Amino acid sequence: MRFLPAVLVTAFLLGGRGNLSPAADLSALAAEPGTEEDYQGLPPGPGREEVFSLCQACHSLKTVLQQRLSREVWDETLVWMIEEQGMPELDPEDYARILDYLGSRLSPEASN
Repeated sequence: MRFLPAVLVTAFLLGGRGNLSPAADLSALAAEPGTEEDYQGLPPGPGREEVFSLCQACHSLKTVLQQRLSREVWDETLVWMIEEQGMPELDPEDYARILDYLGSRLSPEASN
């Protein structure tokens, strides 16, 4: 991995980790929120529910929202979290949906 923002690493480490097993299924994570406000600022789009459930299991969604990383760096970050931080393995479809969401909704170019 070439680059990983210190802010993300620090926030993740200080934010603590949940009790997810490496084999956890996304359906076993937090229940889907019921209203727009329940998404804690995550912009609408395909993959928002997965990002909401997966990311908040270990740290604040503010950590995710403030990053504004490129798709490439989001990809590196997801790999790092899975390989080094105990984030559950994702099936290829979930991984792609989450990466597409992060890379399009929470990137430097995103207009939300």
